[in-house]
Amino acid sequence: MYFEGRRDKAFKLLEVFLKKKIEKYDSQRNFDYGKGDYRFVSTLSPYISHGVIAEKEILKKVILSPYYSHKFIQEVFWRVYWKGWLENRNIVWKNFIKFIEKFNRDKFPDKGLYNKALIGNTNIDPYNKWVTDLIETGYLHNHTRMWFASIWIHYMGLPWQLGAKFFLENLLDADPASNTLSWRWVAGLQTKGKKYIATEKNINIFTNQKFQGFTLPKMKDIILENETLNDNTITYKSNKNFKTDSALFIFENNIYPELLYDKINTFKCVFLIRFKVNNFKLSNNVLHFKDNLIEDFIKNVKEKGTKINFIFLPEDERKIIKILKENRIRNIVHSYLTVGNERDIFNGFKEKSLQLLNIQEVLDSFFVEAWRYSKKGFFKFKKEIPLLIDKFIKNN
Repeated sequence: MYFEGRRDKAFKLLEVFLKKKIEKYDSQRNFDYGKGDYRFVSTLSPYISHGVIAEKEILKKVILSPYYSHKFIQEVFWRVYWKGWLENRNIVWKNFIKFIEKFNRDKFPDKGLYNKALIGNTNIDPYNKWVTDLIETGYLHNHTRMWFASIWIHYMGLPWQLGAKFFLENLLDADPASNTLSWRWVAGLQTKGKKYIATEKNINIFTNQKFQGFTLPKMKDIILENETLNDNTITYKSNKNFKTDSALFIFENNIYPELLYDKINTFKCVFLIRFKVNNFKLSNNVLHFKDNLIEDFIKNVKEKGTKINFIFLPEDERKIIKILKENRIRNIVHSYLTVGNERDIFNGFKEKSLQLLNIQEVLDSFFVEAWRYSKKGFFKFKKEIPLLIDKFIKNN
């Protein structure tokens, strides 16, 4: 399998990218050569999304590389920007979840088309191939994801939310911010009125004429919902000095938290928390990848002599409370949980059962500052990238 669930695999992919791919990244990154042929892209996203390798680690390596790719650095910062944008406007995620919860597949007027779209049984050959590739590998080239979303929304007329859900369930790198906001961008919601429209010409050029002769159906007239987006407050703590009677919570989508992992053996209790999300059915590929990452994490922390308490939320809430009481834990430390299903579940548990404990939610100052610039469009954010690099990447 190309995407192995091991931390050393992530660093090996980065090494290969810096030695063999980055030189041609700027000119070749938009070409999709097909399933398993990722010759000019890094394929690091599944590992970044699970906190196996961090954006800062990647940026530091790129800056030291002989082939300094401004475009690749910008793409890494897109991830940082998307996270910050959604953290500042979490109402977008809440509205997305409301749609998913209320959606009734049996009463959906386009149920037949929707069902065909999910299995790649349409009249659009490249789209069908991409569905197969996604289901088989858990991965699609970024350019292909844009074409996929455009066909789903603008040519099949299906709700963007259902497409975003499909990706979240099947992509190994399913990131709530990047995924949700990218689908909104294609739809024309993220940058008001500016839709991304796939064309036969563009698809043929960047797939090297692989699907030559196919035709897209007539575009649908998509009506976008009106929305009012107000900024919300981001709360966190940056204190890095932890009491000896603290418990450390590590989450499955941030397995190696930058500010905390190296101190893991100083905590009285360590919990590895995984989540059961009822509204989303993760594919076997995704579950298998997560399981392997967890297994690799266990092997790595055993070398530090650390005991791990394994928890599934929400079903193991009582188990957590029992262990905390037995160990007389009054303080809990965890990395900042970004907007998404995991945060929703954990916040519900925290409000119900952890109110009397002191909780430190730690956020790296790199993100604190970057997210301050994430409230407007990316091109305004992009102007701050040199500042962020000088302050947090070059001088750290």
